[in-house]
Amino acid sequence: MSKIIARLLVGILAALVLKLISTLLLPAAITESEGFDTIISLCYAACIIVPCVIYFVKAPPGTDNRG
Repeated sequence: MSKIIARLLVGILAALVLKLISTLLLPAAITESEGFDTIISLCYAACIIVPCVIYFVKAPPGTDNRG
């Protein structure tokens, strides 16, 4: 499995855990508030974008790490 896919799987699993927590554990008063959708959407985006940024910072495209 390539490194980018491995990092994306971690982000997807984090988003899934966040969804389960927000669905099962948070009270309805919090999940129905106005800003909750915005905050949770930003968290989902961060779960996907941050692992990709970490991957490209550690191994920029065009570099050959094979020795």
